[in-house]
Amino acid sequence: MHTDRVSAFWDLFSEGMHLKEMPSAKLSRSQYSPLFCRVQADEGLPEITRGSGGPSGYMVAVQLTEISYIEQFLGKKQVSHGSYPIGGVSALNLQERPAIALGNPFDTLVLHVTQTALDEVAYAHRMPRVEPLVWPFGHFDPVVYNLGQTLVASLVQPNYASKIFVDHVLHALNCHFVCSYGSVRISTPRSRGGLSAQQIRRATDFLEGNLDGNIDLQQVAEVCELSVSHFARAFKQTFHKPPYKWLIERRVDRAKHLMMTSRLPLADIAIRCGFADQSALNRSFRRIHGVAPGTWRRNTTPERIGPGRVREDDFCAPYESSHNYRAHSGAATF
Repeated sequence: MHTDRVSAFWDLFSEGMHLKEMPSAKLSRSQYSPLFCRVQADEGLPEITRGSGGPSGYMVAVQLTEISYIEQFLGKKQVSHGSYPIGGVSALNLQERPAIALGNPFDTLVLHVTQTALDEVAYAHRMPRVEPLVWPFGHFDPVVYNLGQTLVASLVQPNYASKIFVDHVLHALNCHFVCSYGSVRISTPRSRGGLSAQQIRRATDFLEGNLDGNIDLQQVAEVCELSVSHFARAFKQTFHKPPYKWLIERRVDRAKHLMMTSRLPLADIAIRCGFADQSALNRSFRRIHGVAPGTWRRNTTPERIGPGRVREDDFCAPYESSHNYRAHSGAATF
């Protein structure tokens, strides 16, 4: 992904929407992905937006509140007008210079969907290239709306999400666009199974080595020399769970290890294990084990090493956990 190119897209978007001329306008960008934002305003646009065109790709707008009246244009041609419901979606080809006239307050989630991402999904599933995306302007799409709400939640409470999770949501949206907007039915190729033994080692070693970081799904896929689409499907087929869930479970395992072998405060352990803060560790730990980490620690570790000390091999040597695996014929068993 070219970060400069994506940043330029949002700069053009803000300029074309006249957002700098609107005191009440607010554009919320994600810390996890440059491919979506939320734009809100308590007033209508001062004039019709400037359709500046763009590279091959789409701008998908999802309405988070009802709009009583809006006009949409592709170039100089009006393509829709009227009310849009909550969850109303517009898929706009950037090369057709989309523009809108909107005199009412609005709250919209905007996705930048690249043609490259769509091509990757189609290629991974041995489908023809999807172009263009077609969806009735402003019609309700429950899949996009509900996945979009997840992205909105990651903007409002970023500590409840992670980059690899947001990547999964965006990938799911791209699969939906290819299938439903591109009139292509996606089926899992029979000739492709899960990860090979070598890919299992590469993926798990990479994930283990980056437990305390914000991992990009594409990085893990590249380690396995696979596309994001193929990797996500193969990983889930191998481990029966998506990479982000596997990663959270391993972070919890690491937290358990530190709770048993050190007297570090839970807040420090949370950060060392890749959680945003102690409350994020508490949520994940309770979801997996049914108790708070402090309770688990008191019940499980009656004797611990000296205050504030961590054993020398805590971060230098591998450790065993309930989620260890062994590779056999290209699959993993737990």
